[in-house]
Amino acid sequence: MGDVYLAEQTSLGRQVAVKVLRGEATRRPEAVGRFEQEARAAAALVHGNIVQIHEVACVDGIHYLAEEYVAGPSLKAWLAARGPLDARQAVCILTQVGSALARSAEQGIVHRDIKPENLLLTPAGEVKVADFGLARVLSENLDLTQDGMTLGTPLYMSPEQGEGSAVDSRSDLYSLGATVYHLLTGRPPYVGPSAVAVVMAHIKEPLVALASVRPDLPAGLCAIVDRLLAKNPGQRFQSPQDLLHALHPIEHDTALSRTMPSPLAWAEGDAWHDGGSARVLSAPWASSPGALAGAATAARVTSDRLRDATVHLRVAAIREEANRELTRRTWVVTAIASLAALAVGFGFGRTRQRRSQLFGGRR
Repeated sequence: MGDVYLAEQTSLGRQVAVKVLRGEATRRPEAVGRFEQEARAAAALVHGNIVQIHEVACVDGIHYLAEEYVAGPSLKAWLAARGPLDARQAVCILTQVGSALARSAEQGIVHRDIKPENLLLTPAGEVKVADFGLARVLSENLDLTQDGMTLGTPLYMSPEQGEGSAVDSRSDLYSLGATVYHLLTGRPPYVGPSAVAVVMAHIKEPLVALASVRPDLPAGLCAIVDRLLAKNPGQRFQSPQDLLHALHPIEHDTALSRTMPSPLAWAEGDAWHDGGSARVLSAPWASSPGALAGAATAARVTSDRLRDATVHLRVAAIREEANRELTRRTWVVTAIASLAALAVGFGFGRTRQRRSQLFGGRR
């Protein structure tokens, strides 16, 4: 539905992520409605583990929102680069995402698409929940989609969401359980040859208990993940707060202290593979004089690139509008030519008919 650019907010001298709604999407009112809904929902969620929305606007017909830039990989990239998590890392993720979901539940908002790609890591190991683009404000009557199965990702989708039924925070907890199961075992809890097959597996197939795949993990952690993946929402944790309470003894058992460095922290120069490409990211604590001078140079280069990207974006928009106009004119010319050809053919046929009748009469 959109493209995301790394940009510089010059008024505050900070980097932001700018999500731009694609031109084809702006021609569909429901897409614009969902885009604006995302901004309203996410902007209301102020929490350290949620990517913050700074601004939403429309300039020259281009709908966009500017949001917090997280200088780090997704958990999908983490898994690809470093393999399955250990117990401390899993508890760290459950605690931070659970805290973010507790905040969204207070606002009556369901994320609907919790998955490894939407969980981003800062260099300090903080987990940020991104992309509330599929969120639905429960207190509003927003009928922006016709099929609940079109929202969300089947690999992590709750059974009730797969059936198109009403969802609440317990559906997000199920998706969190499926995400952590994947991060701990290296594979999603259910797979299949098609999206429909995966959805049906979530609904009908029994879960392979986490302890049978990772017997080295604490029994309490395995029990929590298995409970998150209960098919009946009534058998899961009934709120994110319930999950956080259940995690307290596990945090103690795994010696996870909030005063210690996060087990998910990463260092300057680490390479991450996300979407088939490799990126080498720098940590913000690289503050030596040489690093600062390099940062200043990089900032100037970034500004130049941002200007180039802005020009490119505007040219692309103009080109798209020109292509639409050319297509429209082509159809008009084709239609006129077709009508003219029909008229000529009809006139020619009438002329032949009259001549045939004339000469036939003379005979």
